[in-house]
Amino acid sequence: EIRMTKYTVKSELTGTPWQIENRTKKHKFIVDESASGKNVAPNPVEYLAGAVNSCISISAGMIANVHHLDVKNFKVTNQAITTKLGHGKSVVSEMLITVSFDSSMSKEEKQDFLAHTLHVSTVYQTVSQSIKIYVELED
Repeated sequence: EIRMTKYTVKSELTGTPWQIENRTKKHKFIVDESASGKNVAPNPVEYLAGAVNSCISISAGMIANVHHLDVKNFKVTNQAITTKLGHGKSVVSEMLITVSFDSSMSKEEKQDFLAHTLHVSTVYQTVSQSIKIYVELED
């Protein structure tokens, strides 16, 4: 049986050029392209990188919690790289992600934990289908 969950985000341009207000459930968040000169919020690429990082982190936390694993100070750094394709078009071409955490696990157990985390991370799995993502576990 396939179960689906629906997420709705409503977005609209504000009176400030290049600034968008997004609403979902009870939350509101602003997106601001730095070209506005205001730079009061992350831009869309930064939100995309943050969404990937957040999903990886939530997945790690859930796995560690359910399996009572020794995982502390879980941190993710994402360098999203854009490539200009001309005519005002650019794409996020790759993400370089480093993950670090403290644990009494062996190097192999840490790698297995990270692999399991990535496997169940919805946003990582979705984005990795169209962007090359390199993930490195730091010692």
